[in-house]
Amino acid sequence: MIDHLLRLYPAAYRRAHGAEIAATYREMTAGEPLGTRLRDAAELAGHALRLRAGLGPGSAAARVLGTAYPLVLAASAAACGLHLLRWYAGVAASPAPLGLQLRSDLSGLWGALLVSSLLVFAGAAAALAGRWRAGVPCTVAGLLSFAAAAVASGPAFGDPVAGPAAAVLAAAALLGCPPDRRTEALAAGRAGTAGVAVALVLVPLAAVAAHAVPWVSTDYGCWPLLVLAAAAAVTAWRNGSRGTRELAALALASPPLLAQAGTVAWGDRTALAALATVLTAALAAVPLAGRLGRASR
Repeated sequence: MIDHLLRLYPAAYRRAHGAEIAATYREMTAGEPLGTRLRDAAELAGHALRLRAGLGPGSAAARVLGTAYPLVLAASAAACGLHLLRWYAGVAASPAPLGLQLRSDLSGLWGALLVSSLLVFAGAAAALAGRWRAGVPCTVAGLLSFAAAAVASGPAFGDPVAGPAAAVLAAAALLGCPPDRRTEALAAGRAGTAGVAVALVLVPLAAVAAHAVPWVSTDYGCWPLLVLAAAAAVTAWRNGSRGTRELAALALASPPLLAQAGTVAWGDRTALAALATVLTAALAAVPLAGRLGRASR
């Protein structure tokens, strides 16, 4: 297996480090169960493909992906959490027997979409808690299965183009982030900010779905994007940066929430204007937060 994996590396890197990689892999996997060997092989393949794509740990793109990593997890968890929340609200409001609803909803493509959403949410939560070796593959698998089922289901579960494309982009951003950048993001406390962002998206919208906030009927997709932009601004403030990297990270993280917002707001001028206002505010707030962070040091 290791000989095939080495071919994934760029030729120059393979000549310089191939023997060392092969020896280390054989030593680490000797006597290990099949699952462990496959996991290590997948990580090695990911490392090789990242090097081919120019995403070495020290590259500028890898630094952006490291900043985006917790935000992408947060946006994916929030988007899929909203899918599950809306499904549950529909089940709770329906007069049909619960067993009948579950048999209907958990079969076929609709069931695949709901299970995929649950996989993404659980995987993102595990990754943000520090268990990225299990959490990232689970999240990526959920995103890709969600994309496939959404394409197959057509418009029944949102836009059949924008939603799947956003899920694939989120999966690519997670896979492209080098493992040391994932660890760095956790050590810097950015995972905590991302976890708070997920809660700030879901809890208020759960209250809206439960009609606990009678003066609000819908947010037209603005609230999740606003929370994500606030998380990027907090990251810029902590880093004391110019905000460029955080804005790029926000652009990488926002597609899952933008796809949902676009589906809800499409054709409604007021909703589209509100979305445009939120995005414009994010463009201004993130660099400003970075400047305030520098000034406070």
